[in-house]
Amino acid sequence: MSDTGGLGLLEHPATRAAEGVARAEAVRRELRHARRALAADLASGGEPVGHARLAAESVSRLERELDALLADPEILERARRALDERAAVLRVAVTAHRFETEALRRWEDGDELIAHAAVTGRRLTDDERRFLEATPERAETALERALPEAASAALVTGAAEALATVRVRETRAQLQEGLWVSPQMQGAVRAALPALAAGAPLLLIGETGGAKTALAEHLAARVAPEAEFVSGYGDITSAQLVGTHELRAEGGATVTAFEPGPLLRAMTEGKPLILDEVNAMPPEFLKRLNRILQLRPGARFAVQEQAGLTVTIARGFSIIATANEHAPGRYRGIEPLSAELINRFGANVHRVHYPDAHVAYDDYPHENMLLAAASLADESGELPGTITLADLEPVARAAFVSQQVFSGNYGEGFRGFVTSEREYDREPGLIETVIAPRTLAAILEQVALTATTRSLNEALARFLDGVMNAHDRRVLALIFEGQGIAL
Repeated sequence: MSDTGGLGLLEHPATRAAEGVARAEAVRRELRHARRALAADLASGGEPVGHARLAAESVSRLERELDALLADPEILERARRALDERAAVLRVAVTAHRFETEALRRWEDGDELIAHAAVTGRRLTDDERRFLEATPERAETALERALPEAASAALVTGAAEALATVRVRETRAQLQEGLWVSPQMQGAVRAALPALAAGAPLLLIGETGGAKTALAEHLAARVAPEAEFVSGYGDITSAQLVGTHELRAEGGATVTAFEPGPLLRAMTEGKPLILDEVNAMPPEFLKRLNRILQLRPGARFAVQEQAGLTVTIARGFSIIATANEHAPGRYRGIEPLSAELINRFGANVHRVHYPDAHVAYDDYPHENMLLAAASLADESGELPGTITLADLEPVARAAFVSQQVFSGNYGEGFRGFVTSEREYDREPGLIETVIAPRTLAAILEQVALTATTRSLNEALARFLDGVMNAHDRRVLALIFEGQGIAL
């Protein structure tokens, strides 16, 4: 995930030439960033003026320094050898990535096959079942397959780092599209798609900031070009969801007309309906929802708000509901969902956990680290030169620990951040604040502009100062301190 591209990948700065190659690598890396900065400035402002002039001067200076370094025959020869070694590393990484992509495509093909069978109402054939039972390769196996026999340690390490950079770039792109499709999310999509395609309802439950809404939107987009969206917050009424009567001017007179709401539009137009934070919706609507959740495409729905109106539910309609975990005092206006309502979703209830949910306190939080790196990396998947993975690891670990403490984990290591009173009452160690995935991404996106360790610490300090709950502020300060982050 570090910047592994360059001239000095396998060199050690023990000699003058090796030091020259290492310097050439650093200059090349900074020159690439300076050229990108200049191109962006020129695209927005025309001729180099102001800040663009500074970028132009940087490009010119770095080009001169790189030319001077490579004018040394010994440095140039070492650089050529390093480039050959780098090419070998990239070949392995590209091959491993192709294996990973092929495995992912096989999973997706299987998902589409099951969804198609669900829509058409048929069972899978024996050949189709055998296709689905063939397990795609694990990611680590892909790298093992791509490595040549008797590969050197340097080649193994370099290929792993290059492959990690590719994963960071892909994760960054997914974050910008709205959802990081982590292994957990992949599993949820795989399990949910067939039911959604057949019109069955889906319920996503989880803590705040865990990407439930983003997952709901991603799933809806997989089954239909567009979806209806309703947020549970506010004073929304059952009539607003189903439809309301409005006054209109027609032929010089004022008449009353029935305007279908998002539920009826989704039913008649064959769209998914996303009910975000369904446990914040009015009780009178939830009672009607019990019946609506049993309907499938092809069924007929009598509209109480408009006498005599009955609609036939079009293919493509389904309900995707999200709900926060019920925690008194944590989420205002949130009520526990009744067992009757949850039972209407059948087996289509999925809990969305925070990343690294099953990782022990002392283990490495791979998913939070990947998320942190992707939030800070540029479009090529490289971290800023002034912030390293070593700088990011305490931040990712602090986020991981806060997520587990917020979720009520009293396990080894996490218990140290839970007061005895809260543990006795079986209450989570954090009351209302957590460094959730979206919070971690938001903090690091601010840091990415200046990309210094100082700006990283300042952003963390501002986040901590902004925590309104005094108890949470103290616990988060202890979490930061426990990871060696001095604010």
